[in-house]
Amino acid sequence: MGARILVIDDEESIRYTFDSFLCDAGYSVTTVGSLQAGRELLAESAYDLVFLDILLGRESGLDLLREVRMKSLSCLVVMITGAPDVESAAEALRLGAFDYIPKPVQQNSLLRIARSALEHKRLLEEKETFRLRLEGLFRCAREGIFITDRELRIVEMNAAARRLFNCDASVIGKTFEELSNGPEYATLKKFSHIVQSRFEGEIYRIEDQTVVGIRRLLSMTSSPLTTAEGADYGYILVVREETDPLP
Repeated sequence: MGARILVIDDEESIRYTFDSFLCDAGYSVTTVGSLQAGRELLAESAYDLVFLDILLGRESGLDLLREVRMKSLSCLVVMITGAPDVESAAEALRLGAFDYIPKPVQQNSLLRIARSALEHKRLLEEKETFRLRLEGLFRCAREGIFITDRELRIVEMNAAARRLFNCDASVIGKTFEELSNGPEYATLKKFSHIVQSRFEGEIYRIEDQTVVGIRRLLSMTSSPLTTAEGADYGYILVVREETDPLP
């Protein structure tokens, strides 16, 4: 089945045009003539894309656009307007509309916008899926993981890192060099020099001492986080306790 598209417009001819063009392109299309009918359908079913008239009688489609954004519905919204102007277009985009299409509707323009919106939605969903998978790995990893910015300021760490170094959220926002003194934080401070040496993928081993005086062997690997252009914007550090605490 093709993508599910909802068209909300009070002009029957517009609804017919959208339904004809979009169905011929293989999409599953539902059309309604009022804001309330559209609101009810969005509450009952999931749609990939909504074409929404800015003016529906005395009502404004911008009100429903606000509701879509407030409820974080996954559909994208394209506004339909019979009198496009800079102010209404800017307001629609500010409220989260993907785009707007003027009347009279041209088939090529309609299908182009529909394809563009649905491709954008697909990419957003892929990105969210990837984020959730990484988040799950980050939470469940037995290794301690630190993520820093370019200045080696800690921006995130997982539960294993907190346990491994007996630290809490107070270290977030600090560089390794800025951490207070103590046997656990002394080891973290060593990371600053190790990371700055720019070894990537190598394993560096550190013997340290816990707050209760128990010696242990840690291994750490580091890798820069880089943009597509090759510029560094941070680092990821993975730390593992190699053995049982040393005697």
